[in-house]
Amino acid sequence: MHCKKACLVINPRAGENLAKIADVIAVLSAAGWDTSIRIKEYGGHSMELATEAAEEGYDFVIAYGGDGTLNQVVNGVMNAKGQHSIVGLIPGGTANVWAGEIGIPNDPVKAALTLVGSETRKVDIGHAEVQSLTFPDTTTGDQNQQQTTDKQGRKQKVKATSKAKHHFLLMAGLGIDASIMSGVSKPLKYKIGPLAVGVSAVKKLPEQHPFPVEIRATGGGRYGEVLWQGEALQVIIGNTRRYA
Repeated sequence: MHCKKACLVINPRAGENLAKIADVIAVLSAAGWDTSIRIKEYGGHSMELATEAAEEGYDFVIAYGGDGTLNQVVNGVMNAKGQHSIVGLIPGGTANVWAGEIGIPNDPVKAALTLVGSETRKVDIGHAEVQSLTFPDTTTGDQNQQQTTDKQGRKQKVKATSKAKHHFLLMAGLGIDASIMSGVSKPLKYKIGPLAVGVSAVKKLPEQHPFPVEIRATGGGRYGEVLWQGEALQVIIGNTRRYA
């Protein structure tokens, strides 16, 4: 693959992903890629770095980390103003589900060799969009504005906007899935791997309860035709073959 400028966004993962960085850069340099390095320092930083790189005109923005890092880089590039960069991946996470889906080797050097020898592909991505928020024990508002009550009993206005958009490559989840994944301890995940998800599940499952869900088809009026209505403990929107 021909590339002029590449930006490598790295999740250091307690230093693990920095061990072979010199070899990775050597592979990219041998292919004629002018590569710069930017290292994640805090939560959400990878998205900011990817947005900056795309807006600075990098041809390629490469995520070096797990599926979370890749998600941040994809969203960062999608949020950039102007022409979007190409997104690449060097696996360096716990599960590396996307890498497994498209056949990228888990070894960083082999992944870099695969990257420079690959061809650009277009892939489907999904997005989650917030259109309205409804809270218990509140007055009902319109589609674009809801009212909530704070601890002192004062009514607060919460504005919802369709601009609250989040793209995903793998899947999006509501309910149990989202609760468990948000509760996974990163330090524990670095120590015991995927078992950290099981630890989070033990803690979060007792807290879960059903919530109302409507599934609608696009078209057929303002909100579309209702295909299914009921209660669910979780909803998964999948964009890949495998889940969990």
